[in-house]
Amino acid sequence: MRILSWNINGLNTVLHYHPWSETKSYETLLNALEADIICLQEIKCQRSKLTRDMALVPGYDAYFSFSKTKLGYSGVGVYVKQPLKPVWTEEGITGVLNAHTHDPDFEPFLETLTTDTRALDAEGRCIIMDFNAFILFNIYFPNEGSEARRDFKMDYHHCVRRRIDDYLKQGRQVVLVGDINAVHEEIDHCDPKKSMKDNDITDFKELPHRAWIDQIIAPKGPLVDLCRKYHPDRRGMFTCWNTRLNARPANYGTRIDYILASKELEPWFKYGDIRADVMGSDHCPVYADFHDDIQDNRGDSTRIDDLLKTDSAEPSPLFARNYEEFSDKQKKLSSWFGAKGSLPATPPSASPSASVPATTQISSTQQQTSAVIPTTDNISKKRKSSSQTESPGKGQKLLKSYFMGSNKETPPSSAIEKPKDDETVDLEALMSEAKERQDATQSWNSLFTPRAVPRCRVHNDACKLMTVTKKGPNQGRQFYVCSRPFGSSDQSSPGEHQCDFFQWKHESNNGKAKISSVKSK
Repeated sequence: MRILSWNINGLNTVLHYHPWSETKSYETLLNALEADIICLQEIKCQRSKLTRDMALVPGYDAYFSFSKTKLGYSGVGVYVKQPLKPVWTEEGITGVLNAHTHDPDFEPFLETLTTDTRALDAEGRCIIMDFNAFILFNIYFPNEGSEARRDFKMDYHHCVRRRIDDYLKQGRQVVLVGDINAVHEEIDHCDPKKSMKDNDITDFKELPHRAWIDQIIAPKGPLVDLCRKYHPDRRGMFTCWNTRLNARPANYGTRIDYILASKELEPWFKYGDIRADVMGSDHCPVYADFHDDIQDNRGDSTRIDDLLKTDSAEPSPLFARNYEEFSDKQKKLSSWFGAKGSLPATPPSASPSASVPATTQISSTQQQTSAVIPTTDNISKKRKSSSQTESPGKGQKLLKSYFMGSNKETPPSSAIEKPKDDETVDLEALMSEAKERQDATQSWNSLFTPRAVPRCRVHNDACKLMTVTKKGPNQGRQFYVCSRPFGSSDQSSPGEHQCDFFQWKHESNNGKAKISSVKSK
């Protein structure tokens, strides 16, 4: 059995990428992930935009939490492979939506936060599920986009830790998966020195969210990082890349996606890794595999499937099959216009014409039609006769009169000058005049011809065109940068990575390209 987590960066758009674009099938996508519990983050989808193909994937049960503040923002989803089912599901991390918390001090704890509890759960960032043997947290942690969001981000982190500690105190086991938006160790970052310099810190874990994840992961915390457990010294095990800089080919990224399990569950797992081969997002999936058989303290073996089974499951408002639009209880539009065979049958006619063969009726119908509808020949004859009889009024001019001169204005043929027989033609003047016209035409054409794409000075490769999307005076302007994949200058082969070439598209430099650092933008 496998648990998989993936920041999909848009459930609607993932099928646009290879290889999923070939089949356009969510069933094919989920089957390729080869997991029993598939946790997705940043689905960027609203319930009104959820299609039947997304909600009712054959062989899977889908559960969703959508953002209630921004449309097409955030959101998480879980696809559970049948026949596995959760005992109960909960939306949100604070418990104000539908709580299963047993901590009597949890509400006083929420009052100590600077962020309103309903605001923390309004962005569709968390689904909690009880799978009998463990509690699953599928979370898309907030990103620190600005100083104003720092309190929101850390309040969310504190709520997650409090909920996890609550279940551990009850004797329950916990699995936390998702995009935590925090790098744990320097080995999990492509350029830790640059990160510390950019954040003006001397200790890599000095940032609050990095300190938080360091305190929740063993040995300091109660959860085990399963991917790092099986690959403790592996470098380049990144799960997120900046696709705008084309950083994935050079593997210039970070590891911010995790599968964390409580220490008591550690013997249940046999392996964990990333799926860097899976495309369709700026993240790649991470996964962890259970042993097929689990041994207890007495040495008795139990199938993992049996441990997760449940005889009673609570109805879930997050379950897509419970949505009215997918429950098959809603009437279709065609039902309002009558079903097939609902029209009354036409009673047989008692007139003598009913005994007439069908061929006779058809021929009579054709005769009636020909008597009413004029033929094409008659129409053409009428048009022809009308065009001959009708003539424009005396004050109305014909259209061709605007393009043809009147016969009265045409000079007599005798008035046209004819070249004399003994007159010579100046060929040099004609050639010179033709050349001047040709040069003038080329000059005008050069004004409308797009400039050639510049080449970078280091690799002499054709540059790629990009657009400034950040708000400011340069928003919308286009510029050229090196087309090589973005990578660190400290790597062993810097010639394979993007150089610092930069040039505005519509800026004149008298044929000289500007060189500046793309990283400073």
